[in-house]
Amino acid sequence: MAIAPPLPAAIAAPGRAAAAMTVGDLLPDLPLQAFSLPSDTTYQALARFFRTHPAAWGVMLIAPDSHLTACHWPIALVSRQRLNHWRSQRSRWRKCLPQSLAHDPAVWQTVQTYGQIELHWPLATAIDRLLIDQHDGLAGPVVLMTTAGPRLCDRQALFVAYARLTRSQQLTLIEPAFEQLQQQQQLILNAIGEGVYGVDLHGRATFVNPAAAQMIGWEPQELIGKSMHHVLHHSHADHSPYPREQCPIYAAFQDGIVHRVSNEVFWRRDGTCFSVEYISTPIRDEQGNLVGAVVVFRDITQRKWAEAILQRTNEELEQRVRDRTLALQEANEQLKELSELRSRVITMVCHEFRNPLNNILLSVSSLGRYDAQLTAEQKGHYLRGIQDNVERMTQMIDAILIIGRVEAKGIAVNPSRFDVIPFCRQVIAEITAELTDCQQGETRSERLHFTSRYKRLMVTLDECLLRSILTNILTNAIRYTPPPGRIQFKLSKHTDYVIFQITDQGIGIAPEDLPHIFEPFHRGRNVSNIGGTGLGLNIVKRFVDLQGGRIEVNSQLGKGTTFAVSLPCRTTLCAHIYS
Repeated sequence: MAIAPPLPAAIAAPGRAAAAMTVGDLLPDLPLQAFSLPSDTTYQALARFFRTHPAAWGVMLIAPDSHLTACHWPIALVSRQRLNHWRSQRSRWRKCLPQSLAHDPAVWQTVQTYGQIELHWPLATAIDRLLIDQHDGLAGPVVLMTTAGPRLCDRQALFVAYARLTRSQQLTLIEPAFEQLQQQQQLILNAIGEGVYGVDLHGRATFVNPAAAQMIGWEPQELIGKSMHHVLHHSHADHSPYPREQCPIYAAFQDGIVHRVSNEVFWRRDGTCFSVEYISTPIRDEQGNLVGAVVVFRDITQRKWAEAILQRTNEELEQRVRDRTLALQEANEQLKELSELRSRVITMVCHEFRNPLNNILLSVSSLGRYDAQLTAEQKGHYLRGIQDNVERMTQMIDAILIIGRVEAKGIAVNPSRFDVIPFCRQVIAEITAELTDCQQGETRSERLHFTSRYKRLMVTLDECLLRSILTNILTNAIRYTPPPGRIQFKLSKHTDYVIFQITDQGIGIAPEDLPHIFEPFHRGRNVSNIGGTGLGLNIVKRFVDLQGGRIEVNSQLGKGTTFAVSLPCRTTLCAHIYS
């Protein structure tokens, strides 16, 4: 097996090197290892070695049955990096697992190259040699020949020790200028109001300005060397974990691109968070290699708050505009409906008033023209006709005024507590006193039959509105029920409602008229010449609604009609205004 390649001419005679320092000057600061395996070790045994020695940087390969001595170089070196790289080639790795490292020359060539230096070499020459040995990008430990024999030395530790040693000499020359530059940099960082910090390739803080430390509640010196992702960027605003692999700050020194973020949060030491926008800029050394990143951030809590207030205000204004537009549209629709209703009402009122006025005019004309020819009985008939038509117009005017007051919200509910049983009997008595039916000597009181299972039933309702409701329904029942048909008036109570049920045996309501019976001036097509204004049931419906009740109608043409009015037993004072 071949050993390491020969040194360059400048290195082959280290005694002629001009450098004053040698590798031996670094020996006290270098960590060393002496792991070795025979060269006939299998790849499987090599992998097992690294699993059982997790701290090993590598292992030196020696000839079978030989020992590491001060006068012998090892045959080869296998670093942990080299092994991991080789294992990543899975198909080839599996094939060579049972083979020894020396079995395949091609494989052996892959693992044999290593750095080898001696203590008497000039330090600059040794460093140059190590840099040459990194050409394949998988630089591992080096073999250092000491008085005790060959030892493994961490390449990075050697570089650090070299830098530390040379820095102490260089500082004597550049320390004044360096201190001045450092002071200038510190003054600049201290003067910046935004948070600024730097991180290395591992995400550890290399510098933190006072503004950044103050914003997150730390002292600047406490943060140096800490993982800034774990300190201030470990979670999202909803406390869900923020994986480091997804962090734009780390991405800056991985892809070399500037990352700008304006919708995330940083976390304070006390566990609270605040909104930030930040820029993560990669840092490169003189050779263009990425060595870290600088992060500049600012607290935008106030700005976010102002934006939220502005957005909420805009949304509220937009909602108000939508509500106002909708209200105006509804108002326009209502005005349109009201205009149409008024036109319709005026047309119907004119029509309803024209008939009685024509009858009155005809009666007056007959009385004036045929006064001498008419008997007293005939004159009385004309006068009673005039009186009936005047009363009809008066009723219509009163009903229209009531409807107008309800439409203008001029009627409020004024409930009082009273016993509804004697109240219903009084309403029946009032109707009987005003209207009599002389046919067959039968009075209307004999046709009205009131029943209730209660002897006393206290309610809190508006007596005036209730009297108008019952009077209209009972009067209609009598008007549209030819004698000797009876009207059943039943009073009952269900939960919190009192129910007035009035059933007649009259002419009934046609199915096509039922949907319209509560409309103003609507009269059934089967009422013939039976008197009426067509406003009573409209008033009844409005008064029922005013008290928060409901009215139901069930009718069969030619058999009769049932009205059921349900009102709450307790009505709040002025709680229901018709709208």
